[in-house]
Amino acid sequence: MPGKPPSMLDLARRLGVSRATVSNALRGKGRLSPELAGRIRALAAELRYVPAHAGRALRTGRSATIGLIVPDFGQPLFPIFAQAIERAAKSRGVAVLVGDSLGTADGQAAEIANLVGRGIDALVIIPTRGTMVDAAAIPVPVAVIDSAATRGNTAASNHRDGGRQVARHLIELGHRDILLLAGPKDSKVSRERTDGMREVFARAGITPRIRHSVTSFEMGAEIGAEVDLAGVTACAAAYDALAVGFVTGLAARGVRVPQDVSVTGFDDLMWARIVSPPLTTVRQDLAAIADHALAVATGERQGARVFPVELVLRASTAAPRHVNDNRRGGAS
Repeated sequence: MPGKPPSMLDLARRLGVSRATVSNALRGKGRLSPELAGRIRALAAELRYVPAHAGRALRTGRSATIGLIVPDFGQPLFPIFAQAIERAAKSRGVAVLVGDSLGTADGQAAEIANLVGRGIDALVIIPTRGTMVDAAAIPVPVAVIDSAATRGNTAASNHRDGGRQVARHLIELGHRDILLLAGPKDSKVSRERTDGMREVFARAGITPRIRHSVTSFEMGAEIGAEVDLAGVTACAAAYDALAVGFVTGLAARGVRVPQDVSVTGFDDLMWARIVSPPLTTVRQDLAAIADHALAVATGERQGARVFPVELVLRASTAAPRHVNDNRRGGAS
């Protein structure tokens, strides 16, 4: 029969330290020297130590488990968010149970009930579009990741400023005839991003053409393949999925990016880096957002925070042709 798995006390005895010191090293807490913490972790790895969450739950009445609810795993951003939450949880010695709302309010309500019923200690919710999270009605601490405009929000990117950065970039390049792929009308995040763009465009006397739609690669490709581009020199999309699809749809009809139309996105998904040409987009600090949301959910911190975003310049944007012609001294 296999031997008894090592305990935290076994590690402490082997190293001649207290059990609390081992616990702090494995959780990244306390004021331990890097050398001692490294020796403790190395021994834990050598002995294949696994934390006894069940025993801790019996002793403390806490499961050391956080619930995470995402709107729809079919959308490419949310698996990345889940990974960021998982990393933040692991650094705290906490496990994560994930629920998928499948894009519906009923699905979200069912996942909240399901995870609470499994005995989670706290809940992080990325709300399904068009829903509100009533944290007071949920019997565990709740952190919400949405937009700064969402009541009760815990952590958010500065979506509005990201939109401003995109608009300023396109204006500085010389674009004035702009198509805005705004995403769904009932999305607070989409509204913040596009409101930021429109704010800057308005100050420059620019009124973009606005098109609302679902947020998907397929819809972006459909729009790119059929939209009337007469006079349009740039397209600003509120999501990378729409932007990457749009680039694909343009390519299918022989429209070049950025020579004929510049394109920008928002989120900096992997797709944005591998599409041809690579996409100018806005990067969120998902690690910081996840860490703050989890810290609030677990009682380490209090209060809401809005995190800065960064415009990432790549090859999908350039000056419009007429500006290039003028710089060369006129068209040939």
